[in-house]
Amino acid sequence: MSVYALQKLIRDVNRKPECREAFFAGPAAFADGYELTESEREALLTLDVQRLYALGVHALLLRPFTILHKMPEPDYLKSIRGE
Repeated sequence: MSVYALQKLIRDVNRKPECREAFFAGPAAFADGYELTESEREALLTLDVQRLYALGVHALLLRPFTILHKMPEPDYLKSIRGE
């Protein structure tokens, strides 16, 4: 599977309040609705930003997603840089 499903999930959480609520109520159950690889699923559920970025999640989707998780920008930047 391509990274498409992972990016779609993140976009849905970022842009649709009902998806955001469902995700934060039960991330694993919400992720079941998308065709994710095991690696994508694990990176998503552990909020492994470096791995999500390496898997191909676009920064314009990833940063709003990390903001929803209350991740400060310096931490986000360190994560995507692998620091």
